[in-house]
Amino acid sequence: MVEKKRAGFFPFLLSHCPRCGKGKVFRNKILSFKKFSDTLDQCPKCNLEYEPETGFFFGAMYWSYALLVGATVILSVLLYYLNYFDQAVYIIPSLILFSLPWVFRYGRLLMLYVVYPIMYKDKFYGDNS
Repeated sequence: MVEKKRAGFFPFLLSHCPRCGKGKVFRNKILSFKKFSDTLDQCPKCNLEYEPETGFFFGAMYWSYALLVGATVILSVLLYYLNYFDQAVYIIPSLILFSLPWVFRYGRLLMLYVVYPIMYKDKFYGDNS
């Protein structure tokens, strides 16, 4: 059986292609707040189409929600043990608001890294897999 390789953890953190790990996924840097969400149509290195069907990235909302819930729980526990739980009502929403561009991007990346290879094996690995 032919081994199917995918990009690893560091390409994920750097927002690179899930197949080759070299090409960029997003058009702009994350600090360009007006256009941080612009995704390329395909990988400039291996030509993987990032959106295999219309509406593919709607599932990223669930990943973003999971990331935000996890961060809220962790921050709540941390603030409780640091005796800042009374200020949590201000601190947690502020941190969530600040982190929204990252949450948005990593929600999309999780769709590309987790869901794409499972649902679209022929497109991700090639037709001869």
